[in-house]
Amino acid sequence: MEHTENKGKEGLSPKVKALYGAVLDLIGEDVDMRNVKVSDITCRAGIGKGTAYEYFNNKEEIISSALLYHINAICSQVMEEIRDMGDFPSMLRYLFLCMDREIEKRDCLVQFLHLVTDNSPVGRVMQEKMHGKNPETCMPMDVIDYMVQAGIRQGAIGDGLPAVYVNFALLSKLLMYAMYIAAEKKGETVLGDDGNNAAAGTIDRERMHGLLCEGLLRELKGRTECFPHLPTNIPFQAEPLPEIKK
Repeated sequence: MEHTENKGKEGLSPKVKALYGAVLDLIGEDVDMRNVKVSDITCRAGIGKGTAYEYFNNKEEIISSALLYHINAICSQVMEEIRDMGDFPSMLRYLFLCMDREIEKRDCLVQFLHLVTDNSPVGRVMQEKMHGKNPETCMPMDVIDYMVQAGIRQGAIGDGLPAVYVNFALLSKLLMYAMYIAAEKKGETVLGDDGNNAAAGTIDRERMHGLLCEGLLRELKGRTECFPHLPTNIPFQAEPLPEIKK
């Protein structure tokens, strides 16, 4: 069975390229990939259903491999671009601009963020593939880790904050932005500036960029000495839950 998500474009067979293209086309049409069948993909790719099983075991492998292949291409390009930037705030703002750029092409990035954080069969295969990925493959957490290390060196991130916390703080802002974009595209309602329900588009993307970046920079610049009375080395112990009265 061929594993193709870590190969360069020249390493993909024409049929695998067609399958990957079909997955991206379906994503571009806002199809929920968790409900897609192998036949939906092969029909769009113009190949027989049996041919797909020559390369992949199931639809989860097809979808996850296609997404990881495309995300690797996006993240590799972003990594090259942010390496030329001097300061952490510029990298952060640019990351949201890159999300806009890719989302305008396809919703591949949003689908990836949704799948990698849920417990669907596709999401689980995606997570397994990411854990066993080739070191040369570039994923969003690789970009985030590079940015965090740069922010720590530049003093943009407080000395007392563990890198793992900063990584997930940044990732949470990206997920928040993905949720905002999804609501905006669907015309769903969110809480507006006046406290009433308003369209997601009431806050435009540029302002949302600014709010997320400013909030994250303030959070990451925070010093642990702001809370000197709180110990940081006490192991967590969950309190027993109270019994529910029937």
